[in-house]
Amino acid sequence: MLKPHEFSAGMLSSAKPLSLLLPRGRYEQPFLIGARDGQGIAVLLSNEGDYRFQAFPNAEAHNWNGLIVAGVSIEVDETSVFDPSLGSRLGSIVRSGTTLAIAATPESWRGGSYLVPLVDGLPDLGDRHSAGFTRWQIVIGEDADKRVLKSMSVELPEA
Repeated sequence: MLKPHEFSAGMLSSAKPLSLLLPRGRYEQPFLIGARDGQGIAVLLSNEGDYRFQAFPNAEAHNWNGLIVAGVSIEVDETSVFDPSLGSRLGSIVRSGTTLAIAATPESWRGGSYLVPLVDGLPDLGDRHSAGFTRWQIVIGEDADKRVLKSMSVELPEA
């Protein structure tokens, strides 16, 4: 459950980085907002269809609406860790350098993925080390007040 001060309703274009847009009905979709090169990037949180984990700048996204939950946190399931240098799957979370990011597909590009930063300024792992996760969740609050808003699970490509 959400407390009244923890959410607003509005357009995807008004959602700030590290916000979750939750659908209000069956024609809306969930999005997680990250940031790349100083602009907000919306990532569709869908593991199915042609648009799965598609990413695009959210500043002009006036056609998507929903419940906006700002200031969310990302938690990873450490038992789902993998080596992202061997390939990753759309929707996986990757920790490298000073960043935690989600693997997504740019809106106008097919075939492959890029990383949309979600959290920056973490302790530096250096250039040679990284970790990916196929199971993760979006939460709000801490300790006894923590609530899971969305859980995700993606599979790695076949070896």
